[in-house]
Amino acid sequence: MDGAVEWHRTLALRLTNMNVPEVVDYRDTVTLSCSYDMGAHQLNSVKWYKGNKEFYRYAPMLFPKVTTYPVDGIMIATDRPTICNQFLCSIRLTELQRRSSGEYRCEISGDAPEFKLANGTRNMTVEVLPVDGPVITGLSGSYLPNEYIAANCTSDRSSLLTRLSWVINGRTVPMEYLVQMQETSVDSDGFSLRNRTLEMRVPVDRLVQRELDNGIHIKCVATVVGVPTAEREAKAVVALRSHRSSLFGFGGTNRAAGRTNLVPGLTLNSDLDG
Repeated sequence: MDGAVEWHRTLALRLTNMNVPEVVDYRDTVTLSCSYDMGAHQLNSVKWYKGNKEFYRYAPMLFPKVTTYPVDGIMIATDRPTICNQFLCSIRLTELQRRSSGEYRCEISGDAPEFKLANGTRNMTVEVLPVDGPVITGLSGSYLPNEYIAANCTSDRSSLLTRLSWVINGRTVPMEYLVQMQETSVDSDGFSLRNRTLEMRVPVDRLVQRELDNGIHIKCVATVVGVPTAEREAKAVVALRSHRSSLFGFGGTNRAAGRTNLVPGLTLNSDLDG
């Protein structure tokens, strides 16, 4: 019985894999692909749908082999040929917009007389993801132990919710030192774009512990909800002056390296790789 089942599987037409990205940036060119095992069948066609509307067909036994159909929100990239054959079909979409979001279906069919079908579906959502890292403003070049660090962190615009957090010398700043987050929004090309600002007011002598280089290492992290790869961060290093060096146990030499146009003596950079 098991042998009969295995023999039937070798004859069956089936979809073996389908790749459609879940969340993409509207500036991206995205690849949709599906691979299949034709079993004992010959490939009649591969069809791509958005919703119930077909927009691409590969039919190797016809001429022309490729036919495209106009569908709202769909623009097939033509900078290089699509790859469709007996084993897989890969296409690329460009000029994405809000209307490009939706359910995508890959459907394969075998040859006559049975015209067996197999298909798979995946959802893709087009958003505006942040390109730049967050921006830190308001920092001074150095601080005394009895002073407050007051600064703002503002995220790049995004159509998805962005969470901001502050980190000082490797430790997350507690909520009690944060001011309620502010948000501004603007509508553009069907997207509601938001950027957020989070202010912190931190007493230096409460959170800053002894560091080897006398530096206060400050970081703001912007995390896009549901898209880990879109995380961005900005970093700064400011000096801790030695007004109360006997309490903190080290001198006040400023070893913060680098340059900035914002505050003399402040090192500031943005890490786009998260």
